[in-house]
Formats: sequence, structure tokens, C-alpha cells
Amino acid sequence: MAEESVLDPVTVYQRDIAWVEACDAMIAEVSTPSHGVGYEIAYAIGLGKPVLCLYRQGARISKMVTGNTEPMLTVESYEGESGALGVAQKFL
Repeated sequence: MAEESVLDPVTVYQRDIAWVEACDAMIAEVSTPSHGVGYEIAYAIGLGKPVLCLYRQGARISKMVTGNTEPMLTVESYEGESGALGVAQKFL
């Protein structure tokens, strides 16, 4: 997001936490490592919200994601945009 570069860290944190708190379920694309996304995933699970972690087939993703046995977490690979949408629709 272009606006990220002009927002201060507190504003970004408050905005992102508000999004997680307001959602019924979270879908995260985890093909590229991100500390922020990992934090949001853990926060959502802590709130009891179901989380889908999607990753491009063949991508090497964190073992913290693939090794998590939390029932609220689903981890699925996909091929292409239509594959990602199909997995997301099934999850929802």
C-alpha cells in the first residue's frame, strides 16, 4: 500500500488490529514472510477467529505456520488466482 509509507507505526498498528477485531474470519496470503502478518494471524487465533493461510504452490513458508496444529488455523496451497479464490470460497 502506498499509504503505508506516510502513516506512522501507531496508526498502522491500530488500523490493522481494528481490522482483525472486526472480522469474522481472516484470510492471509503467506507466500512471502511478514512479521506483521504473522502477528495478525496469532492475534486473530487468540481472539478465536478462524484463519486461512494461503500460499503459492511450491513456495517455502514458515514452519511456524505449517507446524501449527491450532484447530482455528487452516493452511492451503493454491495455483493461480482462480485457485486462491476457490480455496478462499471453500473456507468461507
